[in-house]
Amino acid sequence: MSSIEKVESMRTSALSRIAQTGLALARMHDPPAIASLAAEAILQLCGAQRVAFFYEIAYAAQPRYLLLALSQPGRGTVVRRLSAEEEASWPRLPGSEPLLSPDISYDPSFAAGNSHTRLPQDVLPLRSCIAIPLLDVEGRRAGGIVCGHSDPNVFADLAKELASTIAAQASVAMENIRLRHELTQRANHYEQARQALRESSDRLGELAAIVSSSNDAIISKDLNGIITSWNEAATRILGYAAHEIIGQPVLRLIPEHLHSDEAVILRKIRSGERVDHFETVRRTKKGELIDVSLTISPVRNEQGAIVGASKIMRDISASKRAERSLLQAEKIASAGRMAATIAHEINNPLEAVVNLLYLLRSSVQDADGAAYLKTAETELARVSHIARQTLGFYREYSSARPTSLAELVRHTISVYEPRCSAAGISITSSLHTSRQVVVRRGEIMQVVSNLLSNSIHAMPNGGSLTIDVHDVANGVVLSIRDTGCGVAQHDLPRVFEAFFTTRTSIGTGIGLFVSKQFIEGHGGSITIDSTQDELLHGTTVTVFLPETTPYDERSDEPLEP
Repeated sequence: MSSIEKVESMRTSALSRIAQTGLALARMHDPPAIASLAAEAILQLCGAQRVAFFYEIAYAAQPRYLLLALSQPGRGTVVRRLSAEEEASWPRLPGSEPLLSPDISYDPSFAAGNSHTRLPQDVLPLRSCIAIPLLDVEGRRAGGIVCGHSDPNVFADLAKELASTIAAQASVAMENIRLRHELTQRANHYEQARQALRESSDRLGELAAIVSSSNDAIISKDLNGIITSWNEAATRILGYAAHEIIGQPVLRLIPEHLHSDEAVILRKIRSGERVDHFETVRRTKKGELIDVSLTISPVRNEQGAIVGASKIMRDISASKRAERSLLQAEKIASAGRMAATIAHEINNPLEAVVNLLYLLRSSVQDADGAAYLKTAETELARVSHIARQTLGFYREYSSARPTSLAELVRHTISVYEPRCSAAGISITSSLHTSRQVVVRRGEIMQVVSNLLSNSIHAMPNGGSLTIDVHDVANGVVLSIRDTGCGVAQHDLPRVFEAFFTTRTSIGTGIGLFVSKQFIEGHGGSITIDSTQDELLHGTTVTVFLPETTPYDERSDEPLEP
């Protein structure tokens, strides 16, 4: 197995472990279990000798306490509460960013007696160290993670990123427990208030004030699913005024594909069951879908018979978006760091191949061979360009210049023609444009190469490839059509996501993601239309570049011939 394949295998394994751990943490409702799983996952992902996970539990019925999970290879994980005396000797991790020290023996941030960064005795002695503060939703330090090894220089930046990802997932899981507890407490409060109302009509005004001022939507319905009450928070969250929605079926708020859930809820209510912290989706007056958490309780009359249900609804759309953004950012950051490492490693062999081609130039006498050699040198220069760009040695603004898209596509076709011929793929091109647009040539060539490569992979048994470049009123359009296997309709919305691929063996899932970033950076757009129909299977990718791009003002280069 090559070094690149090993890195890819390690990356895939790490991402898989992180995804599995995140799903498991999201389902847990027990703080000790969360602490234990997070510590064990970090131990295995980072190759540490000791991992200490500590978190302040301040939302349960009992007084606050500090929870500790200590994980070591071969000795399992110990989870316990710390006494007040033990807490006094536990660490304070400053700031909100993870710390990575190759050797704390020489790191002033971890010096003995340092009042800002103090490590727990349970993980000492150690030299290599990763220290990660854990923050709650209000930005308060609620705990931390210490990942250590007795040897120096054990942990790389990747280990810190992996540990930070697990830490973020564990923090979200701990915060979800607190939110569930608050929702339960609030639901109990409302339930007690309703019971008090039955006992004394004098408290009716007080209960009405609580319901009216609540930040959560409080909605009542009868056993037929007809809405009977609606508070101000429900209007703010869902958009309907009380007079618009009272008397209407609750199905009006539920997306069509979730209507079956309402029958299940009503059946549970009729049997006297509660529905706690049910996460689902609801539709607003404007037609927007929002993520919500529901707690639903039966409503009884004075005789104790169930006559309806009371629903407490919390809008959790913001937290869901934050979770998705965090996961996406973590995936992209990890992949970027790995890509930079790989790019750095290929620079030396690239330089050697360029030198060999230079020496070979004097030995090539025929015109065709010289042309192939020149094309090879051009493509190697482009690979070197991509590597430097990945490493961040320079920004490409200076290379944006007026370029003929037709000429750029013609050059790229010449590179892929031998490969297409060997694969039994015919190429038909129509490059009827002379318009030039100011672009980063390397980026647009990478986009065209990605699209042609995708089409070739989609036609392993041969086929036809049609490439068209033409002018439109305000720009230039590139269209690439193939007769390949096509993309399933349920996969089409995800083709531009980072790491999404339908090629299980060789696909990385970043080609179309990067292409979309490059095209949109030029003010353009890229779309995909595909079908797997037995007779009309194939894919069409359409790229639009505007006549005036964001790089026009940066260009001082002469027009290309």
